[in-house]
Amino acid sequence: MPSTTAVLSAIPLVYFLYSRARQAASRQAPLPPGPTKFPIVENLFHIPNGAFIWRDYTEMCKQYDSDIIHLSALGNSIIILNSKKAVSDLLEKKSAIYSGRPSTVMLGELMGWGDAFIFRPNDDFWKAQRRIMNQAMPPTDPKRFHPKQLSATHDLLRVLPNSDDVMKSLQLWAAVFIMDVTYGIQGEEAEPYLPTVMAALESMSIAGTPGAFYVDQIPLSSAFTVKYVPEWFPGAGFKRKAREWSELRKKMVEGPFSVAKERVAKGIATPSLTSVALEQMDPNQDTAYQEQLIKTASVTAYGGGSDTTVAALGAFVIAMLENPHVQTIAHRELDKVLGPGDLPTFSDEPSLPYITAIVREVLRYNPITPLAFPHQLVQDDIYEGYFLPKGSIIMPNVWLVALAPALFLEARSITHNEKDYPEPDLFNPSRFLDSEGKLDPNVRDPANATFGFGRRVCPGKHIATASLWIAVASILACYTIAPELDENGNEIPPNVQWYSGPTVFNHPLSFKCRFVPRSKDVERSLGVHV
Repeated sequence: MPSTTAVLSAIPLVYFLYSRARQAASRQAPLPPGPTKFPIVENLFHIPNGAFIWRDYTEMCKQYDSDIIHLSALGNSIIILNSKKAVSDLLEKKSAIYSGRPSTVMLGELMGWGDAFIFRPNDDFWKAQRRIMNQAMPPTDPKRFHPKQLSATHDLLRVLPNSDDVMKSLQLWAAVFIMDVTYGIQGEEAEPYLPTVMAALESMSIAGTPGAFYVDQIPLSSAFTVKYVPEWFPGAGFKRKAREWSELRKKMVEGPFSVAKERVAKGIATPSLTSVALEQMDPNQDTAYQEQLIKTASVTAYGGGSDTTVAALGAFVIAMLENPHVQTIAHRELDKVLGPGDLPTFSDEPSLPYITAIVREVLRYNPITPLAFPHQLVQDDIYEGYFLPKGSIIMPNVWLVALAPALFLEARSITHNEKDYPEPDLFNPSRFLDSEGKLDPNVRDPANATFGFGRRVCPGKHIATASLWIAVASILACYTIAPELDENGNEIPPNVQWYSGPTVFNHPLSFKCRFVPRSKDVERSLGVHV
């Protein structure tokens, strides 16, 4: 076995030779613009790896006056898509070649998440997981989980008035709610699993952030790094983290699944993604293989559902604090549709277009995943006169703040595009309504960018948006969201900060506010007293 020193010393030469070969192959057309590439390391030190990396890529977009940016790092080709047109042209219209997933050493190999649906390449194992999700959560049967969603929302309404940390309350609530939808484990039964689940999700978020670990910037060395570099070696601390995080993954995957499986066997399971999938197993096929598919599909659904729900609802509460006039309009609409003390149901959605507009504006104004999960190009391509190399990591920049027309074409943005969304820096739900107060079909629904693109669109998108809608409608029906008060009874201006560590999720930090019941009827309906 070669020594560690010999292996590491050979890596730069391998990179250099590989880089030169790839550059020669790309001479049929220029690569998209981007930072100057240095010998050997190329753009390794240009790749953002700190806070709000989507904003860093936005600045690159402005700097090079292009909606396609190219970087490379020691053999990796990275392409940032900064417009809805580029995303549509490539990830949707050419989804057959743009639906791969780049392999990751940290998250996939070392932590063991490589088989999970969201990280798996577009292969048969991935397709089988997608079928499981579509069968258990069919868009054609949106009412399957409505009872769970309504029950969970009513639980949240009782928790919020007494919360001294809104984000923590939302996180705990979502963890229990998604545990029910995914595994059928309800209420207090879910509590023993929550510390492991939340720690595992946090580790996934950190490890899945592009640029968070240098080991993922040098994929050609992964075989050497994984096999030969011990944890104690300088710079190899990531291996200790990966080992600890892999243990969290195993507990998160196996624990809830075993409970759901046992309940299905006893005939006492409530409907959940896991129970439905287990009941639909083919007895003539490999049982162990089918169970492995269900495990990975279920844990992916859990992770995707909980983090996105918390981030979106946190952003909603903040938007209401900062825009009290929006609450006033929403309250008027709700009061026209609901009786005193009544709680909204899904059947009220057609009569509450402004509530739907608020949900859309929340998703547009602060996208849950401003930098969408990377795709991978599986063959060479030419687009807009640029050469896009096979194996390139494709990263759609969903965020893209509004840019000055003198610097940038108006088509070059996604959720903050001035053409689709005039005055994009303002939180304005009315932008989604026509002159009669109805939803305007001509205004782009930002959920189409929030939940992925092409073949990689989230199969649970309809459940996530429905959960968000009923929660928003119910909170506004019951409460006025107001700032905290000081000792003299004066409102304290909200001081909201957003998480700035390495993560692909955009979510606020802990904050406080008041949920003031709008009437005694509300208190009686919920059985709360504030």
